[in-house]
Amino acid sequence: MQIKWKWMSLLSLLGVLLFSSCTKEEDSPALQTASFALFNQSSGSSQPAGTFRILEQRNGNAAVEINLSEAYRVNGARFTAVIVTFDEASDSELVYANLGEINGGSARVTINPVIQLSNNLPVSYSDLIGRTGYTLKVLNGANVQASGQIQ
Repeated sequence: MQIKWKWMSLLSLLGVLLFSSCTKEEDSPALQTASFALFNQSSGSSQPAGTFRILEQRNGNAAVEINLSEAYRVNGARFTAVIVTFDEASDSELVYANLGEINGGSARVTINPVIQLSNNLPVSYSDLIGRTGYTLKVLNGANVQASGQIQ
């Protein structure tokens, strides 16, 4: 009986040690960051509308963080974010990545990882910031609320 208690005590101690050594993996800081401005063109002149950052994650993939200006913070509002490029052959914009929804209450979102629409694979940081002619757009339905060039 005494041996049984020793084993149970030892197993309990091991369980506590293993449990206490497990930690939740925290989001690691970005290795590199590129920041860009968002503008609203609807008034006829370019008005600041917020910022977006492209973040390099530890695995090399890109994440995008969008922060809209105070004017866009409206409870219940929903915006859609996309990255588009202009295709000269079809004379139209093509969606490169659908970034999802932005809640108007906070007007902030982080998308990790960015997924390329054509192949459903994560986009690398170097590939995304190396793109020319690509634009991040924030839409309210079909209306462009804000946009910014990836340069």
